[in-house]
Amino acid sequence: MLFGVYDSGGGLLYEGLLDLATYYRESRLKRLCQETIKRGITEENAITLLSAAVKYEARDLEEFCFKFCVNHLTSVTQTQAFADMDHDLLKNFISKASRYGAFKN
Repeated sequence: MLFGVYDSGGGLLYEGLLDLATYYRESRLKRLCQETIKRGITEENAITLLSAAVKYEARDLEEFCFKFCVNHLTSVTQTQAFADMDHDLLKNFISKASRYGAFKN
């Protein structure tokens, strides 16, 4: 279980609550956590939040984080979180980003 606080609006705290909400199937709490996490997204934490969204099956948050990452691709890909990204998540991200048109000439 994850508890702590990101500098970016309490993202890690809400990630812990997102974990609990998913476990206990509390859809209202899950939705509130996702909305709060969205307000705290930054280029530094976007990949971490994307990973959490995938882990906790938070589809709306996953899509939001993905679009944020694509819209800030240069900065996001230079973060430590991107360098440390799970291999499967990285493959899926690159594949989806290419379909989204992120790598156009």
